Amino acid sequence: MRARKRFVVAALSLPLLVGLAACGEIQEAQQGLQDANEQMQQAQQDLEAVSACAQAINVANFMPNFADPQQAQADAQAKAEELRQLAEQTADETLRQNLLDVQQSVQQVASGEITLESSTEWASAQLEKYQQVTTTCSQIGS
Repeated sequence: MRARKRFVVAALSLPLLVGLAACGEIQEAQQGLQDANEQMQQAQQDLEAVSACAQAINVANFMPNFADPQQAQADAQAKAEELRQLAEQTADETLRQNLLDVQQSVQQVASGEITLESSTEWASAQLEKYQQVTTTCSQIGS
């Protein structure tokens, strides 16, 4: 009789033990999926940052033709708006600030503050701002 009780207890305990082992495996699988999801999200963020940098470098490389003041102002206005929009979409705070700095500089051309006579100094400052964008992007990509 005792042997029968032990057998019944063992038979009833077996599914519980198997269930506990399966729970551990399920938890490990869930953790693995969660880790993979986090890695995928990080890769997506990295890709977005690289894409934003490519756009930022392209847009920040603006140099108007000061020989045609009206066209320079029109081009600068369009570029300033493009810079503002890109800055709003940029997740990296340093890059956002770099883009806003470039945008403010380009806005000076759009408003007519910068003329052919003052363009050399402006171009030098603009080049420094462009270099800040490229430096920030090189740090984001690494």
